[in-house]
Amino acid sequence: MTFNSVTCRYETVINRLPTNTSYEWKVAYNENWGGDQGCNGDANCQFNSGSAGAVLLIYNPFSGQLTTISISSSETTAPVVSTSAPSVCSNSFKDCIVRASEDYQTELGSAAPCIGCENGANCKFSTSASGTVELVFEPSSKQLSFRPLATICGNGQCELGETCPSDYGKCPICGDSICQTSETYQTCSQDCSNELSGCGIFKEESCVDDSQFHATPGVEEKRWQTPKPNMNGYQSSFQDYHTLVGYADIIYIDTDRLAADVCLQTKHRQSNSITLTYFFDGIAQATKYKHYTSAYTDILSAVITGSDRSTLELPELDFIWNAKLIFSRSGDYRNGQKGAIAEMFGWPHKDVKEKCEFLGKAGYLGVKLLPVHEQLMSTQPFENAMNPWYFMYQPVSYNLDGRMGTREELHDLIQICRSYGARVYIDAVLNHFTGVGNDLNQHRNPNSGCVKWGNKTSSTPIERQSPFYTHAFTYQYNSNTGKAPSNEFPAAASGPEDFHCDRPKVGLVDMLSLGASGFRIDAAKHISPEDLSAIMKKVQIKMGGKLPDDFFVWLEVLTGGEAQYIWTGPSWYGTKFTNILKQDLILDSEVDKIKMWDGLYPKELFHNPTVPCHRVVIQNDDHDQQNPVHRNFEIRLFTNPNGVTDNNNDWPIRFILSSYYHTYGDLGIPDRKSSCDLCTVMCETCRKSVPYIKAYEPMACAYVGNGCTRTHRDIPVINAIRAWMKLTPISGASLDIGHCT
Repeated sequence: MTFNSVTCRYETVINRLPTNTSYEWKVAYNENWGGDQGCNGDANCQFNSGSAGAVLLIYNPFSGQLTTISISSSETTAPVVSTSAPSVCSNSFKDCIVRASEDYQTELGSAAPCIGCENGANCKFSTSASGTVELVFEPSSKQLSFRPLATICGNGQCELGETCPSDYGKCPICGDSICQTSETYQTCSQDCSNELSGCGIFKEESCVDDSQFHATPGVEEKRWQTPKPNMNGYQSSFQDYHTLVGYADIIYIDTDRLAADVCLQTKHRQSNSITLTYFFDGIAQATKYKHYTSAYTDILSAVITGSDRSTLELPELDFIWNAKLIFSRSGDYRNGQKGAIAEMFGWPHKDVKEKCEFLGKAGYLGVKLLPVHEQLMSTQPFENAMNPWYFMYQPVSYNLDGRMGTREELHDLIQICRSYGARVYIDAVLNHFTGVGNDLNQHRNPNSGCVKWGNKTSSTPIERQSPFYTHAFTYQYNSNTGKAPSNEFPAAASGPEDFHCDRPKVGLVDMLSLGASGFRIDAAKHISPEDLSAIMKKVQIKMGGKLPDDFFVWLEVLTGGEAQYIWTGPSWYGTKFTNILKQDLILDSEVDKIKMWDGLYPKELFHNPTVPCHRVVIQNDDHDQQNPVHRNFEIRLFTNPNGVTDNNNDWPIRFILSSYYHTYGDLGIPDRKSSCDLCTVMCETCRKSVPYIKAYEPMACAYVGNGCTRTHRDIPVINAIRAWMKLTPISGASLDIGHCT
């Protein structure tokens, strides 16, 4: 409503209404936004549109009374009621601003000052020949602007700023149940569908070409896609991600890692006006930092609340000083920089935990797990299989609740393995989140007969599941933003422009704080050498200025069969990469902890960049041919690998693979989650169902059965490892597998 300085009232003209029709109205007023003023105890006021279908609505701010006056359809301003009214009124609202929207109203609060130009002064504008101007207030930038409008009365067109009665009929009316060509879901959700017509999909975020490295301009405005409580699609685990996201950042103070600062990093939708309170173990404070020492032996809980009642509960935090000490064993382990690691591909955490004692006694340096973060899951087949293994490499957050087990189960596994001298290494995905239409949105493909598919879910227990969004193959406007979907992973505090910021490194430190000893960096071939080095530098800083003594990573940069996919030429990951690492990490001993993975050994040996042997890990990457004949390849891996010149020191980290046979196809995992019984959509295409086969069997031999392979239990392989590690041979009976051959 407009304040009339002649009548000292707020007034607005409503016309083009159906004649002789009853209506109700009340005022939401800006002195107490969210409150309202009505008639007869704040009930709705009544009025009739009369024979002209036009009415003047009046609010008297001094008396609080609402009245209506019928006017002729040609009147566009309020009639002058009294010529004796004062020319200047005492406006009780002069120090407040009329809010632009219900979200912006929350940001400014009920007593926000006026926003003008040049330190709050009035903005100035001049009119065009038509005497019509559009005044624009942009809430995000808080900028005021204007543009003159050219309107022509009587031309039969509805122009912006039109006040000509003869042209009214050409103007679209929001709420008339007709979606006019000038209306969209964004401008009139009452009339227009929230989806594109035909089989169209949004393409505004499609890359122009391969040279585009930055997000599409304006994409950050699409953030905050998570539904609010009581909206369609909301579940309690989504918390208040529609307005508040964040994560906990641990920064160890010194190389002994006996003290750390915890910083609760947050982002609020209305950060300029909302006050946040930070709770550490239930104790509130105004600052986001808190200092801890090794005297703290609990698991830390962290919660953030906003003055708008928004709440964010973060995953629990562990500190590295609380991890069990690694049991000391004889052998040439070199403080964790030499040894054999058993990769348990597709083994749940609970099953791996049962193997910790065996791995320690057998002489393994440790065990390697598949990605442990929250991952993509589906109730619809993909390539005729349910939840193929590579879904585990499609993260939706950095929460440690993966398909193989929960954060608590991972914690227990790590502590048990460390107590037997076996370290734990984890597959880490830093390069990407899930994409290509695998998210919570609805999708369709115009290039495949307009086939549609619904939303996916995640590996986390339902009470912890996170929302996640991508833009690909979408055709419906997001109901919370009114805009086309974009890439957003709220539980990782990652918006459309946030990726490759600090968050991925924080995820690595979180796992190290649990007691993990290192990582395989998946898809490192898609990350530039400069960025890879910067990641390691960030981890070094957060770990007190020095990487742990037994720490190392190995990077998936396969230049043989996948050379066309890497970031740049293979040489960039050789000497050039080494020099970048030296510049960032300073010490050669730190650089030596950043290794390359030769995962196709021995088929494509020497196809990788020129890297010293002590910075390369080797593995026979062969899932479905693990059998007594294959045993000889594993033995040779430790006794005389191809190209070796100094077997004692070349390739000090070597892997063997325990996986599962491809009895039911090569995509599903026998962990119950690749069974077609879980299918709910398009189930006729689910043709590769995988039954549950328990991975840990205490009496199982290495190559028996058609389920899981257990190369790590092959005694000839174990003794080849032990000889390489300067350990004496061990009998099968000593490991409770004396019955195996």
